[in-house]
Amino acid sequence: MENVVLGLLIIQSLTLYELNQAFKQGISMFYSASYGSLQAAVKNLLQKEMVVFEEKVDRGRNKKVYSIIENGRAAFYTWMLADTPVSKLEVTALSKIYFLGLIPEVLQKKQIVIEIMRQTQAVQDELVEMNEAIRQMNIPDTYQEILHFQLKTLEYGIKSHAFAREWFQALLDNLV
Repeated sequence: MENVVLGLLIIQSLTLYELNQAFKQGISMFYSASYGSLQAAVKNLLQKEMVVFEEKVDRGRNKKVYSIIENGRAAFYTWMLADTPVSKLEVTALSKIYFLGLIPEVLQKKQIVIEIMRQTQAVQDELVEMNEAIRQMNIPDTYQEILHFQLKTLEYGIKSHAFAREWFQALLDNLV
């Protein structure tokens, strides 16, 4: 979550309320965040000296407007170029794509997409291996219906990763 907040603050300085609205209006399609988790992320970023705030009065109300500083920028760009963890592959990949326009060099954009595709392929390969191993097992008849739907879930995972790779490939092909 902290990296997504940093990305939003690179685009513009925001209050906590505005950060929450930014999540609701776009990022929530792939990343779920509560107001409390946003508060905690901003607090951590302040402690890590990656963001600062300025207090302003707007229509008689005190507001803290958060801005990114150089440590935060460096952390954000390091995250963008780092390997995408397979444990949170979809959320992290989509978060990186959401902020891909902040990467100035086309070559770096391509590297990010290629790395995401590599991780997506690795997960898909694991799912295919799992599917093949399960199908080799001798499962008693009483469990066949249960297994049928479990394999359908696995099939969904395989197909969704295949679609994701195709989608990322199309994105990569259109990067200029």
